[in-house]
Amino acid sequence: MGVIRSKQTVKDGQVVLDLPLQLSGQEVEIIVLTKSIVQGKKKSLRGVLEQYANPELISLESEAWSNAVEEKYGDL
Repeated sequence: MGVIRSKQTVKDGQVVLDLPLQLSGQEVEIIVLTKSIVQGKKKSLRGVLEQYANPELISLESEAWSNAVEEKYGDL
């Protein structure tokens, strides 16, 4: 089963869809989905996890990697 995807604008209640010639004589299923147009401000993921932040640990972030390596491997 092959899939052909096409986005088109409905004009006067009609859409013209050109299909490949090899589909001639075959039964096909056409599914119509409306695309909702969202107007307004775009949302960003920045700050989404802010509610889980631990302010007491923020000061340790700059040295977190080196502390983790030292903890795992000791002084090299």
